[in-house]
Amino acid sequence: MTLVQAVLLGIAGFGAGIIAGLVGVGGGVVFTPMLFAVYGIWDVPAGVRTPLTVGTGLFCTGLAAGTSALHHYRRGGVASRTALYVGAASSAAVGLVSGFVVTQPWYDATLFQLLFAAALLVVVGRMGGPRTRDATPRMDPSTSPWGAWLGTGTAAGTVAAAVGVGGGVVLVPAYHWGLRLPMRRAVGTSSATIVLISTLSAVAYALLGSGVAGRPAFALGYVDVGTGLLLAGPAVLGAQGGAALTHRFSTRWLRWGFALLAVVVAGRLVWGAIG
Repeated sequence: MTLVQAVLLGIAGFGAGIIAGLVGVGGGVVFTPMLFAVYGIWDVPAGVRTPLTVGTGLFCTGLAAGTSALHHYRRGGVASRTALYVGAASSAAVGLVSGFVVTQPWYDATLFQLLFAAALLVVVGRMGGPRTRDATPRMDPSTSPWGAWLGTGTAAGTVAAAVGVGGGVVLVPAYHWGLRLPMRRAVGTSSATIVLISTLSAVAYALLGSGVAGRPAFALGYVDVGTGLLLAGPAVLGAQGGAALTHRFSTRWLRWGFALLAVVVAGRLVWGAIG
């Protein structure tokens, strides 16, 4: 890794942290495509590149989301019981998807890019659509049916393990649109849930990649700790600022700003897959 590459990774990490704090997605929308591009430049073997990208992206996402979640929690912006139960419900999906999908030879770079782009476009529809609004919760999220927690956790865990974005692409819309949590509380609860999901996923990828050839020097399985810290360190600082800004800006601009970013990233990934 050159000095220029290290600096660029740090800048990207700081930007991803701000995104994590602002919209509760853990920064994975920046971490994952950035890592995918970096590992392509470094000529990481094709069979290692995708799981290494996902595992390392989740490692970074968990660190960034942790800072954001703590800030929101201190401001009363986290539905703690919901975050805990949804995070726990994701564990089975994380194990199955990471072990039987992402680490398989047929899950190549093209499929990964297309699925990641699809996940981002789903977010655009949910976050930018007319039904996404601040409202009084339809139900008390702490007493939601187990089915709601299980379904949300399974979906978030599947997305996290498959495309390395922490599950926020499912969680923020589910909490805001489904449970009708106010936007800021949905963001805070999503960040807290992402910490649990990312931790489970990173551990799974570290174990699955143990002993695999072609990994960077400081990788634990499919989690590249060295490169991950270059992204996650600045991201922790950015997440603090992003979480603080959440309480100062209109949630309408938060939704549309994130939707715009998602469209740009999705378009770039599709172009890379079919170009």
